[in-house]
Amino acid sequence: MFQTKEDFLSRFKEPVYTSHHVFPSLRTFNCLHNWNGKAVIELSKLRIEISDLDYLYCSNSNPFDSQLHFQQNCYRLWYQIEGNGILQNVTRNSFGTARPGLLGIMERGERHSYLHQRGNFQCFQILFSFLPSQKAKCYWNTEIEGKTVLEGSDRLYFENLLFDLLFVISNNKEILGLASISRILEILVVLFKKGLIIIDESQFPRNKTKSLVAKAKNFMSLHFNSMHHQAQLEKECGVDINYLNVVFKREIGKTLYQYITDVRMEFAKHLLETTDLSVVTIAEQVGYPNGNSFTRAFKRHEHCTPQQFRKIGSGKKPK
Repeated sequence: MFQTKEDFLSRFKEPVYTSHHVFPSLRTFNCLHNWNGKAVIELSKLRIEISDLDYLYCSNSNPFDSQLHFQQNCYRLWYQIEGNGILQNVTRNSFGTARPGLLGIMERGERHSYLHQRGNFQCFQILFSFLPSQKAKCYWNTEIEGKTVLEGSDRLYFENLLFDLLFVISNNKEILGLASISRILEILVVLFKKGLIIIDESQFPRNKTKSLVAKAKNFMSLHFNSMHHQAQLEKECGVDINYLNVVFKREIGKTLYQYITDVRMEFAKHLLETTDLSVVTIAEQVGYPNGNSFTRAFKRHEHCTPQQFRKIGSGKKPK
């Protein structure tokens, strides 16, 4: 039998909320601090890695007065439980309304922001990655980002999954980690059913070119800050780097160098917007040997210096 959010919240031990570790103006469920970090779900063709679970809360009586900025090297499930606002994909300069029932996926490496407008704000998030399983020779995603709005019984069912997961974690009802993992898997299945994630099984392992490109993208997205030579990518993909560059350019429309530069610059812009880190420190964190080489690359890419970007921001704020 489905229960409402209020029914589930009444089962939690007090105190329910604590200050959020990334966004101090928001609160989160205290039980999430007790969750034992990463989880791995190994399927026949897919390996799903859960990096983090998150829950953001702010009451209407004490609203936060600034945008929330998000970026990560994995995928971010976003589910809006309460509140109305604007979600912006800053990288693509696209906007969308966020309202209760909104379920979406944020692409890895791309910058997003949320501007709250009215009502209480509650949002559940999962950070996760898809990798080929040990038995699968290749795979590729035809689509990974999308959004929908859950209504009626679909919304009630999904929120039951979320709060049941939180209840299991808050009451230490784990059985070898299976209790939370099984519920997380049920949540992710909804993404497949709604078409927010599409993995074309007909390409296992038939389309080797697309699989090779996906493998290269995965490696660069995960190791952009430590990849100092393309030989690392050549070894990972098991093909000649010149051949890889040709097929990558044909499929993506960018060279390997252009792609990893784009990834590095998006992370650099996020750090410039959300932190006071020095240019030298940011250069190190995104994979450049020193501040000068990073500044030159940034200026070529963005037509301004990192300091100028930090001063003016992205210049693409929602109205």
